[in-house]
Amino acid sequence: MNPSLQQLNQLLGRHFLDRLVATPRGRAWILWQASEAESDDEGRFFDLLLERVDDPELHRLIRRHQADETRHAALYAECAERAGAPRPIIPPEMKLLDRVDRALGGFFDGFQADRRSVMEAYLLLQVLEERAVTQFAMLERAFRSRDPRTADVIQQVSEDEERHLKYCRAISRRYAPDEATHAAELHRFRDVESRAFAEHSRANMRHALDNGLLAGPRVEALLWRGLLALGERRQPAIRTRFWGQAAA
Repeated sequence: MNPSLQQLNQLLGRHFLDRLVATPRGRAWILWQASEAESDDEGRFFDLLLERVDDPELHRLIRRHQADETRHAALYAECAERAGAPRPIIPPEMKLLDRVDRALGGFFDGFQADRRSVMEAYLLLQVLEERAVTQFAMLERAFRSRDPRTADVIQQVSEDEERHLKYCRAISRRYAPDEATHAAELHRFRDVESRAFAEHSRANMRHALDNGLLAGPRVEALLWRGLLALGERRQPAIRTRFWGQAAA
């Protein structure tokens, strides 16, 4: 992407997040999504691996990782309650992992519990963690002036996710048949996740506009809708980045 267009996307993303975080319902929407992603979405990975993979050392690492995500979910839920808005219902179509799973043709249903499947599971988890770290940096900045306590929580969680990335990289390499396969599959998962995240970003933007979650004048909402329409026509300059993050 042209550097000037990339900078414009980043500015638009930051402004959109600022408008969203400026309202209690916007903050609650972001934080409850984060809480459910940490508990429900990543929980599916851990439950699947613990049930089907017979490796005591891997089980130990999974349980440590799982405990962190459970704690993160509770922290985000506490922050969301403090936002002072009712808990929103997060529909299945608004969950990033479900989009990625569909794009992969049903990754969870096809999981075979062999070494390659474990590698693939941790590569997929790696790209999701990479996205989370990218998101958290921007979310922490957006929350800092509105809710410093929540910004501190986001920063703390981001530091944990950096450690989790090390788990993912080490485990995926341990189970990979060879380096070439590992590299090719990592590239494939990053590509799938990037496209799914583009769709997820547009869905989040549409939800925020349709439900009045943004601060700002009505004319600004109309401008956002115009930009969203351009994104839905797959304009490469803006199609992936309205939720505030560049592709990992």
